[in-house]
Formats: sequence, structure tokens, C-alpha cells
Amino acid sequence: MQKIDPAVVAEKYVAEIKASIDRLGQSIHVIGFIASDDKPSIAYANATRRTFTETGFTYELKQIQRLDLEAAIRKANEDPGIHGIFIYFPVFSNQEDNYLRNLVHYTKDIEAGSLYWTRKMSANDRSAIGGKTNKKALLPCTPLAIIKVLDGIGEYEALTDKTVTIFNRSEVIGRPLAVMMSNDGADVFSFDEFGPLEFNAGEPREVKISREEALARSDIVITGVPDHSFERVHRDELKTESVCINFSSIPNYDDEIEDKVRIFVPRVGPMTVAMCMRNTIRLYENFHQ
Repeated sequence: MQKIDPAVVAEKYVAEIKASIDRLGQSIHVIGFIASDDKPSIAYANATRRTFTETGFTYELKQIQRLDLEAAIRKANEDPGIHGIFIYFPVFSNQEDNYLRNLVHYTKDIEAGSLYWTRKMSANDRSAIGGKTNKKALLPCTPLAIIKVLDGIGEYEALTDKTVTIFNRSEVIGRPLAVMMSNDGADVFSFDEFGPLEFNAGEPREVKISREEALARSDIVITGVPDHSFERVHRDELKTESVCINFSSIPNYDDEIEDKVRIFVPRVGPMTVAMCMRNTIRLYENFHQ
């Protein structure tokens, strides 16, 4: 089994981003808001700030009270000196988080989680602004990171011949990933606590398939369940020579899979940060230059 370090895959993109910053010759100002005591979020926030700063961005990380976050987002939206906004979720861990996500103006939405970018992704619209083909649309950072990892290790080619199972159907990661991979030709089974859906050409449909059946058919398995109660994927469920990716902060696979799968990616964090920087450059070039 080959174990992939996403930091190594990210090096190429980080180098390209540094070159873009040098070419632009401008200070690109990003503000990040963290409004919780969630330890994974705090660790991710500090890692993001460090990588952005080392790459050449001006990155301001602010810890604020969650009830002050709405006003802070509105103020940052109106500030022409701020080119990108990053919010570290969860904040309220309910529908209020979706409201806050959509409050970020699309011209500053680094994570591409607002409805403006979600609608473009669902429609497979690759243009940031209608009629301007030279301005490329943004895609959500973590789904894009997973796709770029697969592409970087030569596993995203001939996707039309592949079956993918994804355990996570959140609106910011699992569902966009299913849409993106099915738009690129894969047959995607998407699982969450409410059961399975099948995605073809970006469109979901109801399907009756068990976890065991889906895994036995899948060339690529992607997991992102941040819950210890999730039954880890075990060796006997997997197709021989499959590719497995875990993007959760909690391990979603048993250790025994290593002697059956061909490739295992245990995390994607460094690539997610790289894609966030890539999105920031794209926002600057599309809307702030």
C-alpha cells in the first residue's frame, strides 16, 4: 500500500501561489474569524494563518464572540482593503452557521460555500461572472483539495469508468464533492445518517443500496464523518486495490485496510489550505485587482 502525504502534493500548488503573489505585486489581505473554542477549528485556524503568511499573504486572525460575528462579517464585506474572508466553523453548530456562511459576500468568499458559488457548481458553470470566460469560478476548498490530491497521484483520469462512495453529505464538503465527481463522469454513492443517494452528472436520485454493496463496488472511497460512533470502514468491506481517503479529524478506517487497498490518504488538511490560497488569488484577480 502507498500512503500519500498531502503536504507533498500541495508543494506544487504553494509554489504556483507564491509566484502569483510575486507577479501581482500587491498585498492581498485576508481576515479569518474564529468564534468558538472548538479545538480542531483552533488548530486549523492557526495552521491556516501560518501557511498563508509564509506564502506571502497578509493574514489577520481574529478571535471574537459568536454573537459579534454577524456584524464583523458585514464590516469586512464593506471594507475594500479586505480581499478575502475566512470563517472557522462550527460556530453555533446549527442552521445559524449556514446563515453566517451565506452572509459572506461572494467576491470575498474564500471557501466558496455561499449560494452564489454553490449554484454555479451545481450548474457546472465554470465562469465566475456570466460571459467572462477568462474569470474562472471558485470551487469549495476541501472537495477541490480531494480532487487535486487524486489528480496529483494520477487517480482522477478515466473517472467515467469508476465508482465512488462518499461518507459525508454536508452542504460544504460531501455534497459538493459528489456533484463535482459525478460531473466529471464518476458514478457516486453518497451516504449520510439519512441513507444513500446516487449522483450522476451532478444530479442526485434515490437509490436502494447498502453500505456493504456500495463499498464492494467502489474504486475510490472517501470518508469524512466527525463522529466516534461511525462504524469504521474495515478491510473486508473494500474492493481489492481501491483508493481510500479520510478527510475527517477522526480516523474512519480500520488499520487492517492497509494490506488490501492500493493507496491511502489519511488526511487532506495541507491541500485544503493550498486550495484556500488558490481561491484567494482567484478572488483577487476576478474582483479586486
